[in-house]
Amino acid sequence: MFSDNPPLWIAANVLTRATIESVLRSPSYHARGWQILDRWAFNCPERLRSLEAEGEILLLGRLLEQQGIEHQMVSSTVGLELRSRGLAEHEVLALHDVDMQL
Repeated sequence: MFSDNPPLWIAANVLTRATIESVLRSPSYHARGWQILDRWAFNCPERLRSLEAEGEILLLGRLLEQQGIEHQMVSSTVGLELRSRGLAEHEVLALHDVDMQL
């Protein structure tokens, strides 16, 4: 489902402007990474702030790792097959025991 909200609109209320700009400027992150960061900001804002306080590099590294894991699973042959059968991305990830929490 598409939204009128800009990328990272939830995360922008949790993280510093510098971190948000780093994610948006970097070619390493794409829409899936933005979705993950917003999910983390919604589900566990204090934990996300804490990780950012430990260092932006740690946060961005963790995000890049999670983005890769989720992208690989959802775009795999199995993931695409399950999606074609009507499963949502989060259901595909859950079926394959992908931890979606921070």
